[in-house]
Amino acid sequence: MLLPDPDETYESLHVSVQNHSYGAGFGNYYDPGAFAYDWSAVLNPSLLHVFSAGNRGFQADTSGNYAGIVGYANLTGQFKMAKNVLLVGALDTLGAISPLSSRGPAYDGRLKPELVALGHEGSSNAAALVSGIALLVQQAYRDTHQGQLPESALVKAILCNSAEDAGPPGIDYITGFGNVNALQAVQTTMENRWFSGEINDQQQLAFPIDIPANATNLKITLAWADPPAAVNTPWALVNDLDLSLQRLPMA
Repeated sequence: MLLPDPDETYESLHVSVQNHSYGAGFGNYYDPGAFAYDWSAVLNPSLLHVFSAGNRGFQADTSGNYAGIVGYANLTGQFKMAKNVLLVGALDTLGAISPLSSRGPAYDGRLKPELVALGHEGSSNAAALVSGIALLVQQAYRDTHQGQLPESALVKAILCNSAEDAGPPGIDYITGFGNVNALQAVQTTMENRWFSGEINDQQQLAFPIDIPANATNLKITLAWADPPAAVNTPWALVNDLDLSLQRLPMA
């Protein structure tokens, strides 16, 4: 079983991003490894785990909800079913999805992978690239927030929101939110184009957004650190948050 390092190791070595460019067999279920990585993210709010999606894009699992469907739900490793980690698929040098790049969804229908990046040798390279960009986002935040690191959920939201669409139009189980864009991610961070807050069960939280008159596109991304679920649960999400957009009348 592949598990995260002890919490004291991350703290003593000042680790804020950990790259996991490895895989295992198919595992479309929420196992103790997925539980452990979700718990690691909760206990270490600024620690982001970045995983490679895998290189089995044309294969099919033989068990689980998507058994026998070639080209889908072939992520390499049940620990990658964790909710608070970031999975990365691979693009070739022309910006097209690599045929070998593993695809989602997660076993319970959640979006995986979240991002893709250049990985001419597979998703391992792509995950390492995104890990480096995540560090740039953390540094941009730290430089503008008195040396504090952002929570990993915010880094995920920024990376996904600033990504460029790739593959099929829109968000999909092959490319996730799209191709990572380092410049846009850092600019989003430095320009403070984000909100954070806390919410309890059945509550609502509103954030006002001023949209420029000449804007042609609006992207809003919601992310949070979800508590670990019970092992082998059919549905891993514990807190199910919804986002809605409401246009207010002009003053």
